Amino acid sequence: MPEQQNDVNLQMEELQQKLASTQEKLLQTEKMRDEYKGKYFQFKGIFQRQTQTFYKYQSLSEPSLEALSGIFKGTSFEEFLACGVQPGNIDALWEFARSEALNGNMADVAILSEIITYFVHLYNGTNESPLLGIQNTAIGDIFDVDLHIRTQKSKPAGAITNVLLSGLTNAFTGEVIKKSVVEIN
Repeated sequence: MPEQQNDVNLQMEELQQKLASTQEKLLQTEKMRDEYKGKYFQFKGIFQRQTQTFYKYQSLSEPSLEALSGIFKGTSFEEFLACGVQPGNIDALWEFARSEALNGNMADVAILSEIITYFVHLYNGTNESPLLGIQNTAIGDIFDVDLHIRTQKSKPAGAITNVLLSGLTNAFTGEVIKKSVVEIN
């Protein structure tokens, strides 16, 4: 009987060691899972913003997509990013959006504005310090020909009633590079 008791005690000790080892492995696995889960959500957040911008681009009207085919080469997400972050393409995209706003083709202007803001932010991230800024124009501001472009149907002067497209500025000096397109009613 004492031998059986010893065998049982040995087996129990071995099982407790295996249990402790398994619990340690479980803790390490859970820790790794939590780290990967955190990284997954971080990357998911980044890529969701990027892919949402791409999907917005794809939702533009056919005439706009055709007109922008000179800026955005290819059809993939990667090509969209590579083309959009180039300063010359940001400029061309903004000019297209300005033209659409001034011609009253407002269907795509809000989406174009979001895409421009996204690429300005992305472009600034590739530099040691931001180079481009988004002009801070608000409803109620007084129209200023040095800061704003008004639509043809707008009054020649007065308070801004709608900002159709924010302008671009030099992030260092604040100098206006592209004037905001506004309405004055």
